[in-house]
Amino acid sequence: MERFNERANALASEYWRLKHLTSKEEDEERLEEIERLLEKGIGGKLREKLEREARLLRQAREERSNAMRNLEIVREELLELTAEFAPNLDLAEGSFFPYDSEPLSEDFFRAITDILFGKPEKSIELKEASFSKEGIKVKVDASPLSILDHVITILQETARKKLGLPNKMDESWRKLAQKEYAFVALNVLVNAEQALTFEEVKRISHENDSEFKELVKDVYYDRKLRDALSFLAGDGWEYKLVTSKGGKYEATSFGEWLWKLCNSEMKRTLNKTNGEERTGILQERMSMQKIIKFFRK
Repeated sequence: MERFNERANALASEYWRLKHLTSKEEDEERLEEIERLLEKGIGGKLREKLEREARLLRQAREERSNAMRNLEIVREELLELTAEFAPNLDLAEGSFFPYDSEPLSEDFFRAITDILFGKPEKSIELKEASFSKEGIKVKVDASPLSILDHVITILQETARKKLGLPNKMDESWRKLAQKEYAFVALNVLVNAEQALTFEEVKRISHENDSEFKELVKDVYYDRKLRDALSFLAGDGWEYKLVTSKGGKYEATSFGEWLWKLCNSEMKRTLNKTNGEERTGILQERMSMQKIIKFFRK
């Protein structure tokens, strides 16, 4: 895409400008204080000063309201651009792809991670590669072009999901729902952030899901868990969620992002369904019973 980098940087700069404008809540509190005093009929030079300040604060409030509307527009445009993520890159230097024009800025990576995960980061670190203002660095021993294609796909599909467009994330999540115990296994691997043996996955899942495990026999639970790991690491996925090597299982970057996005979305749906309006940090793990009930509706 021509001038992708310049377009991305311009949108990111505007995103943070508008974000700054919408964050000045102290101005609203100050305006309320002043208006209360003016309503009480305070006079003299103090009133003149407060009326001038109130006019400026009301103007700022209007600008803030406009900024909030424009912020949503820019947010949408950033997601649409990322859904077609195609940075302008120079020829590869080994496993490193520098930019061939204006580099993507830290503001861009901070903006898109803020939009996707609610936490701005100056770079995007995947297991296979990293994206930063310097360029794209492949971190695994594999074909750099193949990895570049894979990690770009992850960004594109994640943005498409946030936009509500057809995407590989939702397709994979629906397939994941075919195996109830796959949720337990993937949850363990994503949270572990490292490769684990079956015995390690089993031990952690027993601890995390004791409520459900008490309802079934160990042999049945463990067999289902092993089947789930084979399912996750199998060849039936367009984009694998888990890799298996040397008797150890590890979540892929696609699997990690899938879990973070779709699992948090499902938790919000379940909590609303249960009549719970919790806006703080939700539980890290949900019982298998709730998950099964959700997907069997």
